[in-house]
Amino acid sequence: MKKIVNFSAAFLLLIGTAAWAQPEGERRGGDPSQRAERLTASMTELLRLDENQQNQVGDLNLEYAMKMRESFQENQGDREAMRETMVALNQEKEEKLSAILSEEQMQLYNKKKEEFRKNSRERRGKGRAKRDSASE
Repeated sequence: MKKIVNFSAAFLLLIGTAAWAQPEGERRGGDPSQRAERLTASMTELLRLDENQQNQVGDLNLEYAMKMRESFQENQGDREAMRETMVALNQEKEEKLSAILSEEQMQLYNKKKEEFRKNSRERRGKGRAKRDSASE
């Protein structure tokens, strides 16, 4: 289970990193505060966070969005260092998140994260299949 969480954490972090690799005006994610707000809104709806949890999760999301941005800037060009830092940051965030969420909320969060990872793999696989058939 821990390997799945670590892998999914790394995957989600790498997706976020890809957005930072784009020039400022082309980023889909926006600045860290915008990303944190969108993520908090999504988590509030999905996990039915109460007001206290929403404030704590919002602060946590902003803190780690800023840390991710710093990590990307510091490790630009070194994919392995970036990956290691992102995995460590995500593990820290997940530990703090588990202290905020109830057990049921954390289970739902992990379930949805796994579904997102599975769907992302499927989308990537379909895109590769199209590219492979187009190049033949």
